[in-house]
Amino acid sequence: MTAMLELSNVSRVFEKNLDSIEKFARVLGAKVSQARVNAVQDACFDVQRGEVVGLVGESGCGKSTLGRMVAGLLPVTSGTIHFDGVDVTAAHSDAAKRARLRVQMIFQDPMSSLNPRLRVNDIIGEAAVFHGLTSRRDMAAYVADLMTKVGLDPSYAQRYPHQFSGGQRQRIGIARALAVQPEFLICDESIAALDVSIQAQVINLFQDLRRDLDLTYLFISHDLGVIEHIADRVVVMYLGRVVEIAPTTDLFDSPRHPYTQALLDQVPKLDAGRRTYHVIKGEIPSPLNPPTGCHFHPRCPLAGPRCKTQAPRLVHDGARAAACHLNDGGVA
Repeated sequence: MTAMLELSNVSRVFEKNLDSIEKFARVLGAKVSQARVNAVQDACFDVQRGEVVGLVGESGCGKSTLGRMVAGLLPVTSGTIHFDGVDVTAAHSDAAKRARLRVQMIFQDPMSSLNPRLRVNDIIGEAAVFHGLTSRRDMAAYVADLMTKVGLDPSYAQRYPHQFSGGQRQRIGIARALAVQPEFLICDESIAALDVSIQAQVINLFQDLRRDLDLTYLFISHDLGVIEHIADRVVVMYLGRVVEIAPTTDLFDSPRHPYTQALLDQVPKLDAGRRTYHVIKGEIPSPLNPPTGCHFHPRCPLAGPRCKTQAPRLVHDGARAAACHLNDGGVA
């Protein structure tokens, strides 16, 4: 079965050119080099139609960068992204442009992602008019229907974003994404900025929309409790690399990568009784100067000599995959 979304060795490199002072300093003999960050490195996974795939990892691991590349908001440095068999990294292809419209993104902070100078009616409806999904004359009714779908009162369509609560603004962002009738939604920490009670309401909304509109999700979050509740499969990232992929139940029951095990050890559980939580030792390394070999080896309690020199490959075993030398038939 062809995957709805397929990433093959997708990488994204950010480079900062030297400014005038740095160039002059290098002429004088100073050791100044161009900054280079491998934000995402050789990411490979797929998403099946109707599936919810959770993308998790610490801050700075490349989750949002990966989501923006899938949405077409950032170009891919290398690798390919296929949506329903169409290479959407081919920027000038008409087929790629049509495929990208079927993929929409919902951002973490709705206040910064909504234009404060536009009324909700225009925020939600202008893209649908531009792409010919409704006429300017019928836009008000089109927007009213979308607002009802996401749990907003259509009579508020002439208000501005600052006149809504945080949860309501996030619903506006969801309605804006739905306005172009997408099939695939990328939710980038879409509930992280909301109160816990509102988070539950928005999660339920996502599940209702998935059922009613036959949507597929890439759900980016650092909250493992949310991922366990909503996702069918989980992709774990660490410092730009995918380190484990597994069905949600399997991953939470028996994680195979030491990083995933460390993350899950920090999740509070009602039946765990009194216990002491041990944080992952050390800080996440700088992506400007990542460790050699396995990026996790400076913090891994199971690291061996091989981990320091050789990057593990993502080894697939049925529905699961892990990038760890302990799982590839060798020794760390």
